[in-house]
Amino acid sequence: MRFFKTLAEPVGTVIERRWLVWYLIQRQLSQSHQGSFLGVLWIFLGPLLMIILYTLIFSEIVGLRFRQTDSVTNFGLYLYCGLIPFQAYSETINKAVSSIRQNSTLVRRVVFPLEVLPLSRAAASVISQLFGFAALLVLVLLLEHELQWTTLLVPLIMAPQLLFNLGLGYLGAVAGTYLPDIQETLHAIVRATFFVTPIIWPPELAEGSSFEFIVDYNPVAFLVEAYRNLLLDGHLPDMGALLVFTGFSAALTAVGLAVFVKAKRGFADLL
Repeated sequence: MRFFKTLAEPVGTVIERRWLVWYLIQRQLSQSHQGSFLGVLWIFLGPLLMIILYTLIFSEIVGLRFRQTDSVTNFGLYLYCGLIPFQAYSETINKAVSSIRQNSTLVRRVVFPLEVLPLSRAAASVISQLFGFAALLVLVLLLEHELQWTTLLVPLIMAPQLLFNLGLGYLGAVAGTYLPDIQETLHAIVRATFFVTPIIWPPELAEGSSFEFIVDYNPVAFLVEAYRNLLLDGHLPDMGALLVFTGFSAALTAVGLAVFVKAKRGFADLL
């Protein structure tokens, strides 16, 4: 009961200050392309260029092509669909770990709700992901001339994904504030996650091997496969795995927020 009371106040504050959360999200999205000639158009152009780049590198140069298709462009879509949720995950951690120290002036203001800083970064990463999906769907429509009906179920995955990223964001913010040197360690962990997630290699490669647990117990791997199922293959993700992932993400957010609430009392003394 005491645990839930600890969460009640910050959750109520976030709901009350939702306008502040939305303002910070907008600021983060605009700052990502501030000063560039094309401005926010890069939100759409960036994903398109990434699809072309990764397709050329991994399909034509490296020679990877594990999707059951003879089309290089289709493989590029398959590859980029896995990259989009991974980028949201990596961006959340990399930005959350420095979110408190980069806003030291706000931390010293007693009235400022610090809980909105990791939340705005996690939400902005997921919203950026939406633009990537939009570009992906446009290309799917152009190349394959149809969209899967399961595309409508994307919010089914996106909601627990936000909770998952948010929980990591709160824990990363605490770690980055109390242990500044841990930032490089977390960046290295994020990079390592890329290689142990079936993005540039097929998940079937791990089946029956001693590394099968990498796919079975990797939350990011579940997200990658779930989005590919919905957007490209027209299949529903494993519903049992979705329930487990949702429960795990909710628990991670609750624990992360509770740790953040207790730790934030010492933030001002560290900056």
